[in-house]
Amino acid sequence: MATKPRQKLTGLTGLLATKPNAAPLAPAGLDPEAQGAPVRKERDSRVQVLVRMTPAERKALRRVALDQDTTVQALVEDALRDLLRRHGA
Repeated sequence: MATKPRQKLTGLTGLLATKPNAAPLAPAGLDPEAQGAPVRKERDSRVQVLVRMTPAERKALRRVALDQDTTVQALVEDALRDLLRRHGA
């Protein structure tokens, strides 16, 4: 059985290229998300940190986030800020 040759990566550059004209910022006083318009967000300068935990710990953390009507991300960021504040960093 003959296999189809794979497409070269150079052929994908057009698909991966960024658009030169990004979506404009919304006019003041209008909610662009409510109007279905794309929203440009500022570049996030934060870095990602990987944390390993047991499935039970993850489930408990998700439950706390749900109980507090927030996200796990917000809980972890708050906990890290508290830790750094306690250590004077």
